[in-house]
Amino acid sequence: MKNSRILARKTSVKNELGMHARPASKIALMAESAQCNVWLCVNSTKVDATSIIDILTLCAVKGTQIVIEIENQKGMIVLDQIVDFFEAGFGEM
Repeated sequence: MKNSRILARKTSVKNELGMHARPASKIALMAESAQCNVWLCVNSTKVDATSIIDILTLCAVKGTQIVIEIENQKGMIVLDQIVDFFEAGFGEM
């Protein structure tokens, strides 16, 4: 992948229920709208953010640190949307 540069932002799970199916589906929808690849990373595990099942395999409970990565600058809007979604406690707080 020439001319691609990974961009990342760190956030954490804020809500009491952790990352369950509803927020995972919303994250996957946001990631699908990006014009590049989007990944969620927890420790050494990196998953495709467009896959609800992959997101759920992170088993992210409250307090889990998440790094959101995008393939290039084209996905910055989606990166910001996903980070904002995490920061808002998935709209459940």
